[in-house]
Parts: sequence; structure tokens; C-alpha cells
Amino acid sequence: MEKTTGFSFARAAGIAAALAFAVFAALDAAIAGEAFTLATFNVRCPGDKGDLRWYRRMPRVAEVIRNRGFDVFGVQEAVYEEYRILDDELPGFAHVGCGRNADHGGEAMLVYYSTNRFECLENGTFWLSETPDEPGSKYPGAGCPRTCTWALLKDKSTGDCFRYFNTHLDHVSAQARIDGAKVMFERGIQPALERGETVFLTGDMNDVLDREAVDSPELVASLRGPALADRAKENPIAYMLTQLNDTFATSETPHTGPVNTFHGFNGEPLVRIDYIFTTPDVRVLEHATFDDTPEGLFASDHYPVAIKAVLPDGAGTRRPANCGAGTCSPAGGAEADKSAASEQK
Repeated sequence: MEKTTGFSFARAAGIAAALAFAVFAALDAAIAGEAFTLATFNVRCPGDKGDLRWYRRMPRVAEVIRNRGFDVFGVQEAVYEEYRILDDELPGFAHVGCGRNADHGGEAMLVYYSTNRFECLENGTFWLSETPDEPGSKYPGAGCPRTCTWALLKDKSTGDCFRYFNTHLDHVSAQARIDGAKVMFERGIQPALERGETVFLTGDMNDVLDREAVDSPELVASLRGPALADRAKENPIAYMLTQLNDTFATSETPHTGPVNTFHGFNGEPLVRIDYIFTTPDVRVLEHATFDDTPEGLFASDHYPVAIKAVLPDGAGTRRPANCGAGTCSPAGGAEADKSAASEQK
């Protein structure tokens, strides 16, 4: 009898709390044990009123994360007060990263991981600018400083390692977006690829692959060779696709949930700007966008995107020098955000 190795995302009924991933009864036990849920979630910075105020939304963000069973995920736009609520609401998780401003305050692109499942060996944050080691720096024309936080994580259950990058590209300047994508690859992703590492890249890219068409796996798959190289000169999504896979297109089962991810608190997703990219060696069992509304209320102005992933065999043996014991620094340096966020009350 042929074994079933696929996963299925359980869909939430009405406004009920979202269910965690459901595993088929016939699922291969070994694959089930190795698979983990990786996600990206723009949690929205403070600035809204009523039920959308940050301190009312953050518990909903945590509820979605818990109910959907995320094991490792990147958040964007989180300020100190917001991610401290997430820390309280999500025991068993740790995070790394720092704010994008010169004092390490402001919005942070954090990497959260389950401490039961993963060990963080190395981590860092660099700025998307001509001087990536300079806190608060940005490209000319960019609306604000932008960062990329990365973590080298070891799966405790298998010993396999992967390097996770999380970012938020600029919302104002198209040139800053493509330049930001390039510095991410030059500074972090390309060296990891040259070392043979398994890589995940998540984030709010503030861009789409094709503004004239609705994204589809077929559209993503159709861009290859010269067509992709030409598009990559001015489009950050195409640039990333020159070396990484869009999991929306490579999932072994069809995408579930809305295709578009940003809804602006209107409930109707407008555009797909939140992505999960991987190296081709990652097995992507499923890909979904979760339009959960705990207690009938929005958690953010973006819906989270998640995948079920399985690392390639031997991911921990390809770079043994860096897959040993290590420590990671928690996010910090954002004390100035306390008063700024509190003013939003």
C-alpha cells in the first residue's frame, strides 16, 4: 500500500479560533516528525484606534500563532511594547533581532523560534543600505531604515541546520526595494548558498511579481531564463527568484486561503506582498494564507503566510563547523519604544 506523505491545513469555521495543522491518519511517521511550520507575519506597528489598537491586537496575533501551530516565524513592524506582549503570550518561544533605528529602537524584524524544537547558534541584523553595518542607515529615497535579521537554527530533533532571513522592504522607493534585495543576497544569502546551506527568506516585500496579473503558481513557474533575468533588474521578487524558490509555487499541494495577503483592516485581501522563499532542497508540503479573525476581530492588516517544510537529509552535516553549540542574543535596545508605543493608547 502506498504511503501518504502530504499535509492538510485545517480551515477555521466562521469566526471560530483557527485550528492547527491536521495530519492525515496515513501520514508517514518519519516525515511527520521532521516537518515544521514556518511563517511570516506583519503584525502592524502602533497607530490605530479602537479594537485595532496595538495592545488589543497583539493577543489576537498570539492566538493565531498558537492555534496554527507555528514553530518558527518572522514578524515585521513589531515595536518594543508589541513584542513584549508576544513574549508573554508565547511561552516556549525565543526571538532575536533589533529595531531598525540608530539606537536599535523602532520597528523590528524579529525571528521567533520554539525553544523546544530549535536551538539558535548564530544571529545578527544588518541594514539595507550602502553601509549595512551602520544602525539606522538607509538607501537614498527610502522612506525609512530597513533591516534584515537572520538566525542559524538547529533542529533539535534531527540535528539539521538552516539559515533563516527575515526582512521588510521599503514602501516608498522601488529602487530601494531592489537595492535592499541585492544587499541581502550579497551580505547574507549568497555566502550561505556558497557554503551549501539551506536557506529560508520571509518578509513583507512591498512588491509583487507582476502588477498586471494575479499571482499564481503558473505565473511564478513561467518566469525562467532570460525573462526572469530581465525582470530581476528592477523587481525584487524576480531578483529573489533567480536563486530561491517561491513556496507558493513549489508547494506539493495547492495553496489554501486567500492568495493576497495585505487587506488594510478591510478584510478583503488586496495584494500578495508577504512571501516565503527557500532553497530548492527544502520540501514544501503545504502553503497557506490564514484569514483568521479571533473573536471576529482582525489581528493585523496583513494575514500570515505559512508553510509545512521538511529539511533535506544531511542539512546539519554540510557545515559541521557552525552547527555545534552556540548562543543567540535576544532582541533589545528598544527602551525608547516604551513611551512612544504607550502614547498610542
